[in-house]
Amino acid sequence: MTINIDIYLKFEDKYYRKGCRFSTLSPFNGAEDAAKYTYIYIKQFKKKHENKKVEIDKVIYEGSTDITTEVEKLNRNGNLYLVK
Repeated sequence: MTINIDIYLKFEDKYYRKGCRFSTLSPFNGAEDAAKYTYIYIKQFKKKHENKKVEIDKVIYEGSTDITTEVEKLNRNGNLYLVK
């Protein structure tokens, strides 16, 4: 299954929008798992930019579902790895 997620980030006083398509693992649990995929993407983005501060502005799953709060919770808790 392939999902679409639009990620809006603020990094070094600039705003970025990244449209992502992810191939998911089965079973897929909708918005809950989409938040996990997004968190892992943001974690990789931060690593690529030397772990500088990245703010999550908004995250939209499949064009209409706002999963920003779920992603922020994962970001605060840290250390999530997607293994099924």
